[in-house]
Amino acid sequence: MNKYLILFLAVFALTACDGRLSTRDLTDQVIDSMETSAAFSSANISVDSLILTRDSAESNTYTGVLTTTEPNGRVTYTVAVTYDGESFTWRVVE
Repeated sequence: MNKYLILFLAVFALTACDGRLSTRDLTDQVIDSMETSAAFSSANISVDSLILTRDSAESNTYTGVLTTTEPNGRVTYTVAVTYDGESFTWRVVE
């Protein structure tokens, strides 16, 4: 009986932990990446907020709403993020 319980727990632990960042942690990393990018720093743009939503449970894509402060005032953008569980890319959608 103990063998089956240990085997069940081992299989559960392996399948329950997929190693992906939470949406909140991914959001924090994307903000850090944006703030250190040449496009943002050279244009004196600061990130006020970013809200990311995963497109679906099976998807590697996220859609976000980015609010920035720029020399001409506050601006809101749509952001597309792709995250494969190891690395991510982001782009501001025109």
